[in-house]
Amino acid sequence: MIRKSSWRRVFPVCLCLMYASLGQCNDLSVLSLDELLDLDVVSVTKMPGKVADTPAAISIITGEDLRRNGVRTLPEALRLVPGMHVYQIDANKWAISARGFSSRFSNKMLVMIDGRTVYSTLFSGVFWDVQDLLIEDIDRIEVIRGPGGTLWGANAVNGIINILTKDSADTQGTLLSLRGQTGPDGEVAARYGGWLNDKTSWRVYGKFFDRANFDNVAGGEGHDEWHQARVGVRMDMRASATEKLTLQGDIYGGKSGEAVRYEKPTASELVFTSVDAPVSGGNVLARWNTLLANRSEVTLQAYYDRIERNEFYIDETLDTFDLDFQHQLPFSDTLEILYGLSYRYTKSQAETKETIPGFFSYAMHPMSREDDLVAAFVQGKYSFAGGRGEITLGSKLEYNETTEFEWQPSVRGLWRINTDHNLWAAVSRSVRTPSRLELDAEIRGGLMRPPVNGLKPFIHFSGNPDLRAEKITSYEAGYRGRLSEDSFLDISLYYNKYTHLISALFNGRPYPQFTSEGALLVVPILVANAGEQEIYGAELSCNWSLASWWRLTGGYSWLRQVSSSPGKVLVGRQGFGEDQNARHLVSLVSYMDLPHDVELNTSLYYAGSLDGLGISSHTSLDLGVIWHPDDMLSFAAGVKNVFDDGHQEFTNTLDDVMASAIPRVFYTKLTMSF
Repeated sequence: MIRKSSWRRVFPVCLCLMYASLGQCNDLSVLSLDELLDLDVVSVTKMPGKVADTPAAISIITGEDLRRNGVRTLPEALRLVPGMHVYQIDANKWAISARGFSSRFSNKMLVMIDGRTVYSTLFSGVFWDVQDLLIEDIDRIEVIRGPGGTLWGANAVNGIINILTKDSADTQGTLLSLRGQTGPDGEVAARYGGWLNDKTSWRVYGKFFDRANFDNVAGGEGHDEWHQARVGVRMDMRASATEKLTLQGDIYGGKSGEAVRYEKPTASELVFTSVDAPVSGGNVLARWNTLLANRSEVTLQAYYDRIERNEFYIDETLDTFDLDFQHQLPFSDTLEILYGLSYRYTKSQAETKETIPGFFSYAMHPMSREDDLVAAFVQGKYSFAGGRGEITLGSKLEYNETTEFEWQPSVRGLWRINTDHNLWAAVSRSVRTPSRLELDAEIRGGLMRPPVNGLKPFIHFSGNPDLRAEKITSYEAGYRGRLSEDSFLDISLYYNKYTHLISALFNGRPYPQFTSEGALLVVPILVANAGEQEIYGAELSCNWSLASWWRLTGGYSWLRQVSSSPGKVLVGRQGFGEDQNARHLVSLVSYMDLPHDVELNTSLYYAGSLDGLGISSHTSLDLGVIWHPDDMLSFAAGVKNVFDDGHQEFTNTLDDVMASAIPRVFYTKLTMSF
């Protein structure tokens, strides 16, 4: 049985942490406040800039944040970002979004790893179970809450997650790590880095994990066990002081389990089955960067990515080739121009799936689809008032074969009140292009509802090749400043207006169908651009260095969502309703350096209820201790979900995959580097 968490348990833990930290301590090993504000970020304008001077709602997760919090998956890392909705569905699935539209198939967040887009054209979202890296190789994760279509293109609507790995020159020598936790499950990883010559560094890594299944929310076994093996390589060559070439690639393979529930066509009973979904893929990327004599910078990048996946309903092979060119040109001390061109080719091959022939089926028409995407953008950043103010204006023009030309302009402004306080504001227009499921799918499946006049209801879902792109107009404003030498505050406000949202509609009247297996009431469903939304909210984050050995980071977000759809809409997509998104999110992270080379790290995460999905609010507390007996060795131990041993965070309404109860986990980790 799932037990609700209690806030009253937080305070004794906090008191214990304070008393445990008394005594002479070392300097904090995480970045100082000055270092955090001075970090270079590139995801907002594609021009390097400081966090403190960025005209957007941006958060940075550093490699040290990941290490100290005992992070083992990228979704876990994103919980460290104020305002990010991160819900775990089962052992290997998550619903991740920013500013609404929470779903396993969230399609309004752009996710990149070293400049490589990792979304699936099947539903314009991310399969998080195959986005994995050696955590020790991650340099930082830049998370933007808000639109970025002007530079990054369609689907960068509600946010951008840009995961950047370390230069191979910074990962030299040998690293070994072993991790075990209750389940039982385990993980082993190794990395080795070296030099080919005085200009060329390289590294190679391998990783394998085997994770046990959780219990599902009905009390049975979740069948969501998860194992995966991955190897990768990276090489960085500095041909001269102004030129750099990067080559990198990864391959992986494994299985992601899931429990599926559906209804028989001939009886009012549910069928439970388990599926081991094979997943595999690989990628290779090359990036060349050079500085020219006029202080301009040219970057050329190309990558190829292949994904293979075979779930209960989903069976797809996706090939992607992407070529990207950009040129950053400083015209003067006050004006910088950035422009670029890109081309992307994708080929998606799906297979027909029939769970019960004639009743439960999934197909694409056509089964194979090839698409070309051509884009160009230009952006200018102008400084005025002696550098106190900045205006960034730009637009991206894309051509795709489905909705043809799409343009995505934006204007961003920054005003430096003084050296410690900034104001910023932005207005943007973004689009989200239709996915293959929305364009090409034909799905038949049962509805878990009682019979109507003796007829069991079944849906017949049809894609719509005439869909237009979803359109979003965003208004943002924010303040960022130092309240004192040791504290920092970041506030952002936003209002988003969504039109032409793709929704499910009745496609004619339900009709009876009599078969040898029984009598059915077929409900024809068609997707169309029929929905509208307004979402507005506020986000607050703060950073406070209480002492040289203790730092706190905290965040709070509030969201309000209003739907406006015609009466013919049968049901909105998951996440479209306000009661399917947490109105309140709270996070608090504590880093302490204790005597004798011991680190104590604590993170607290609260998500409000999802009333539309029948999910109560939950509070998660993670505790971790790391001991460094010397420079080459570290021992870590901790517990995740201190408050309870099983709570539900989300549920699927778009497929029949069952949700699991997220358990309490005890873990240990040994890391050696030499």
